[in-house]
Formats: sequence, structure tokens, C-alpha cells
Amino acid sequence: MSKARIAHNPDLSFLMVHPEHSYDHPYLLDSGGRFDWDANTYLVEYGGGRLCYGAKPQPSDIVKEARSLAIFLTFIEDVLKINKLNLCDDHLFTYVKHIKKRNVDNGTIKTHCRTAIDYIFYLQAKNKHVNLITDKANEQENYQIHVTKKFYSGGGKVTPYFDHKSFEHLVKVKEDIDYIRDDEFIDWLDAINHTTEHPSPDKLLKLRWQAISYLLDATGSRISELAKITRSSIKDIYNPFADGNDTSELKCIPINKGKNKGKFRKIHMSNGTIQLLMEYIKTIEREWPNMEHDNLFVNVDDGQPLKPSYIKNYTLSVIKNSIYGNSLKNVNNHSFRHRFITLNVAQKIKELSPSSPFPNLYSLAMHAVRKLTLHASASSMETYVHLAQEYNNKYRLKNEHAQVNSIVKTELKKLKRLQKQLESGQINESFALERMVSIIKEI
Repeated sequence: MSKARIAHNPDLSFLMVHPEHSYDHPYLLDSGGRFDWDANTYLVEYGGGRLCYGAKPQPSDIVKEARSLAIFLTFIEDVLKINKLNLCDDHLFTYVKHIKKRNVDNGTIKTHCRTAIDYIFYLQAKNKHVNLITDKANEQENYQIHVTKKFYSGGGKVTPYFDHKSFEHLVKVKEDIDYIRDDEFIDWLDAINHTTEHPSPDKLLKLRWQAISYLLDATGSRISELAKITRSSIKDIYNPFADGNDTSELKCIPINKGKNKGKFRKIHMSNGTIQLLMEYIKTIEREWPNMEHDNLFVNVDDGQPLKPSYIKNYTLSVIKNSIYGNSLKNVNNHSFRHRFITLNVAQKIKELSPSSPFPNLYSLAMHAVRKLTLHASASSMETYVHLAQEYNNKYRLKNEHAQVNSIVKTELKKLKRLQKQLESGQINESFALERMVSIIKEI
């Protein structure tokens, strides 16, 4: 005969991790040390259900979800001290403030909040008699928590997610989305002159460094893509009589990642940059007139093509071993890609602002730049809009040199910075004059 038994203190030791287990099996206890059945059943469902638990999502993701949920449950028990079925919109606002105290970035705050929302939806499904949470606009008055359902497209599928007013204002700005600023770009260019990688760099080394730097800046390419840009593609658009402040269209820029992998994109590049690239090309072709390849970046010893990995490690080594190693420690090749997108979004916002309704302005700017980069999703572009706003706010009234090519702009910024350094007493007059003459020669 079967019997139903109730265990007041059940033995749950079978859930503990054993050495032979390949990954952790997380479970949650409440503040009294009791097994939290709601939270743990949610984790099983999140992990794929009891038949395929840990297959997808990955075990490591289940552990992260458990830790995030534990933070939310602790907040309910220790801070709010309420029943979880009594949660409301105001409590989520309080939760955002609570997580901020952990000194985490905005993206992490959003992740924790969405875990909380997913769990609340689970509670709603288990407690249909309570109007706990809804994403339906016509049910706003009857429910305690109101969220907006959105969708993310990526990896060949559409994934739903939820936003709440408490964290909609939080822009996810990752550390690796920090673009290289104008002053940092000037230091990056100058690093070749002050690095132990090349104690006495010759003209070819300097030209190659400038070509790499300005092409990264002009195209926003990954290093793996930059290495595939050919000399002939530069020669095709070179016009020795072209106005250096005008632009020409560079086509056939390879795309190595994302849904457009294997395709090409095109950008408009200043003729001033093209002329610098041609000076570099003419120099290496005079040195090695019988090169049997069309690569743009070559070894300065034998003229052979440089591998992407070499270019990446080389640029990092030049910077690391230069006098700017500390100030540029957070800058790398990919920072130019973020710079390219940020400045293009900023430019589009400025172009569209006089004629576009405010609500549509940022979406139009994002759409225009996505066509240019052929890679960024709408969600990732939100970050660049934030950085573009920051850039435009800082330089809103500085429209001078709008038609000056990028190389001349950079040299003029060098002169402006030199003036500030002299006025502030950071450098003396003789050094300032020496640097000024050097900069003017490069314009």
C-alpha cells in the first residue's frame, strides 16, 4: 500500500555537488534555510526541464541565473520584507537602486532585473488568481507590475525579452565599447616616435604606422578585415589632382563576421587619407618592385604580406612599449571600430536633427549607420547612440573644419593641444616651437 508522507526537515543531501559531477547543480534556500520550491522549480524550467536540464542553456548559465535570482529573493526577504505575490512597479524601481549599490554596470543591472521579471512571470503562471504582472497594454489598470515585451534578432532566431520603466533609461555601455578619443588618437599616432619597439623608426616604418592608423580610423574595420584591403583598391580611387578635403568611395572592404560574413561594404574616405596611403604604397613598391601579391601591409624587411595576428600584436606592442603605454592601456585596434560607428552616428544625428521629429531621430541615425557597417544589431546600436550624444554635447558648437580632411583635422588638433600645454606650463617654448614646426611639415 502506498503512503503519502510529509517531511518537515527533508534530507536534501543528494543535491550537494559530488567530485564526479562535471558541473554544479545550483539550488536555492530561503532565509530560514528551507528549500525554496518556487525558485528551484523555476530554475529547472529555465534549465530546459527535467528531461534535458543543462543541455540548453548551458550549466554555467543556469548557475548565473541562480545567483541572480538569489539576489532578487534576498532583496524581497531582507529589504522589502513582503510576500513575493505583493510585488508592484515601485518595488522594481527600488530594486534598481539596490543593485546599483553593488557597483555593477548598467548592463548587469538590466540582466538582474530581467531575471527578476522572468521569475515574476513564472509566479504569475503558478498563481493565476493574482494579477501580478502583464505585458498587455489593455490590462494596465488591473495588474501590479507592467512591462513591455520586445524582441531581439540574432543568430537566426528572434528572442523575446522584457523592459520595465525602472531600467529603460540604463544604457548598456560595456568597457570594450569605449571608442578612441581625439586626444588618444593623436597619442596613438605619435607612439611610433617614442617606443622601444623602434628606437629610431625610419620613414617606411612611420608611413606604415600612419597608414594602419588612418585606415582603421577611416573604415572601422577589424584587423582581420584591414589585412585583406588591397593596394589595387586604393589605386583605383586615387586621383593626384583630387581635393584633399573631398572624399572618394572605397569599395570591397571585406566583412569577416556576422550575418554578412564573406560580403563587402563601402565607405567614403577623404582624399587626404588616400594620398597618404598612396605615399606608403609608392614607397613599398619602389623598395620591392616585383611583389607577387596585392596586400597593402607588408613586412619592412622583405615586402611579404603581414598576417592579421602580426598586425594586431604589433600595434599593441608599439603602444604598450611607448611613452603613452599607460594612458592608452585601455585602447586597442577594436577601439577604432567603436570610434568609427560612434562618430558616424553623431554625424547622422547632426544631419537629421533639423528635419526629423525627435522620437524618430535616433532610430533613423542608427538605421543609416547600420547600412554603412552592415553588422550592428539595433540593440547594440543603442550604445553608440549614447556615445554619439556624449560626443555631440561636447562638440556641439565646434563645426569649424567641417570640410577639412581627417589628416589635416588631426594635425590642427595637435596644434591646439600644443597651445594649451604651453599656456598651462606643461611644456616650454623651445619644445613647443620644435613640435609646431614638425606638425606643420606633416600637414
